[in-house]
Amino acid sequence: MSARALQDPYRAVVQHFNRYGVRYVVVGMAGINYYGKSPAETFATLDYDLFLEPTLENIRRALRRLQRLGFTVGTARGPLTDEQLKALVRDRVTFVATTPDGIAVELLLKVSGYTFSGLANDAASFTVRGIPVRVGRLTKLLRSKQLAGRAKDRAFLRRYESLLKESS
Repeated sequence: MSARALQDPYRAVVQHFNRYGVRYVVVGMAGINYYGKSPAETFATLDYDLFLEPTLENIRRALRRLQRLGFTVGTARGPLTDEQLKALVRDRVTFVATTPDGIAVELLLKVSGYTFSGLANDAASFTVRGIPVRVGRLTKLLRSKQLAGRAKDRAFLRRYESLLKESS
């Protein structure tokens, strides 16, 4: 990965995905942060969540692009085999691509409450330093967190609601 890409590895991922036709939507906290009006309205996250169109060809294309950027996707036993990849896609398993210095991209093949097309068809487009980024609609991202029902999602939603009241 070049020094420039290391400065903003997520921008580089999106740029490559756009250029090589990887179908994605930014979701999770990474997606919600695009809607923040100020740094006070953003939340720390340790990864970048990308909901990928769950087709084998799209996943293969995404993995090739990530590998070109220095990311590794594999198992404890080594690189993914074609059979393992087919099973991941079939079962809609989430997996993580990482760099040696700890940059992580979470690749989701399903999200709570929405199909890929349900999020992609009306995704918002943000431009970050000249690169268009496809991001799920805020209402859908928040609804997905609500539907997931995890303790960390409930805590986030309470904090987010409080933050919105403070900024009104």
